[in-house]
Amino acid sequence: MNRPLIEIQGYPELLAKLKLLSDDKDKKREVLVILRQVAGSTLKAAQGLVPVSGKSHKARGRLIQPGNLRKSLGNITGKIENPTIYVGPRAKGSNDGWYGHFVHDGRNVYSKGYKRKRIRGANMSAAIKRTVGNPFLKKAYEATNGQVTDDAERKITSFIQRRIDKLSTNV
Repeated sequence: MNRPLIEIQGYPELLAKLKLLSDDKDKKREVLVILRQVAGSTLKAAQGLVPVSGKSHKARGRLIQPGNLRKSLGNITGKIENPTIYVGPRAKGSNDGWYGHFVHDGRNVYSKGYKRKRIRGANMSAAIKRTVGNPFLKKAYEATNGQVTDDAERKITSFIQRRIDKLSTNV
């Protein structure tokens, strides 16, 4: 009664190879390389869409030059278990794009000396005005989304096939 309709020869060997593929230590590093290559088109589009100020401005006691946000755009490696690459302004090391979210989303402007509450949205009525954001990262993502998805799918599929071929010759 429990007899299978189709019997696949070599199925236990296939399962063993797939388990070896999932435990591969170099997998994450190689997938990150592929994702960085794929994210390059989104990064170039974002660098073309980022607004550049006509003059330098001072923030946090430092002078920020025009074009600084464009220079700080790059790939950010996610710290989660799955290989992840983000495209956005970098704020670590020599990059100084910590204010990228203000440009992207806009911000509330308060009167000088006004102490805000730290609760999100608590003092929206106390804002003098709101600067309008320029969602350049969203526009870059929308412009390259289909191309990046197809390219990533194709490259990851070829990577997995290379790994399967490598395991089939080793066992």
